Amino acid sequence: MADWTPPEGHGGRWILACAAGAAVGAGLGTIWALALLPAAGAEASRLGLLVTFLQAGGGALAGAVLGAAQGFVLRGAYPALSLPAWIGATAVAGYLVVLLTGLIYGALAQFAGSIPIPAFIILGAAVKGVLAGLFYGFAQGRVLDAVVAERASWTRVVMVGWMLGTMLSSLRWLMGLTGQGSLSLVTGAIIGGLVEGAALGLVSAGAFRFMPPRPARPVPP
Repeated sequence: MADWTPPEGHGGRWILACAAGAAVGAGLGTIWALALLPAAGAEASRLGLLVTFLQAGGGALAGAVLGAAQGFVLRGAYPALSLPAWIGATAVAGYLVVLLTGLIYGALAQFAGSIPIPAFIILGAAVKGVLAGLFYGFAQGRVLDAVVAERASWTRVVMVGWMLGTMLSSLRWLMGLTGQGSLSLVTGAIIGGLVEGAALGLVSAGAFRFMPPRPARPVPP
């Protein structure tokens, strides 16, 4: 299996799946989060962390969409891959990323007045990139273990991809391209997701060349 290569066109399909899945997922996740605010209404401030935990459901939705897009492409190279397991792992990772990012942002907001806005934005992007790399990389890696003989440095590759993506995505805030209106936030999330997904796909597409499928188990006589 040392000379194994993914099917022709796999890299391009993977990049497209990551970009499209992340863009659609980010848009739907943002709509979810925005819809919860008026639903909570005057109780939002009293509910506190509960709202944060509920809003993180948007991360699970975004992860599920990303996982579905990626999973359909991966099945072409690894037919034994469990699509529900891949989508589920990616959804759980998405939930944890959004939840912890929100909690860390909330803690950092206390120092917002003493931290320059560009530094605050870059710091937030770095936090999201590290968390995404850790959770997506670990969760997806566990699923890959069942179908690949060697998953190489999947977590590190995914972390580099997410770090690059979140840093590039943060430029829309640094350049003042995203407003605070609902439509602007959703549009910005879609664009940001597209950038993050494209970066993830570009960085990780080559990793599959070093991840041959696990040999089929011999059928007992």
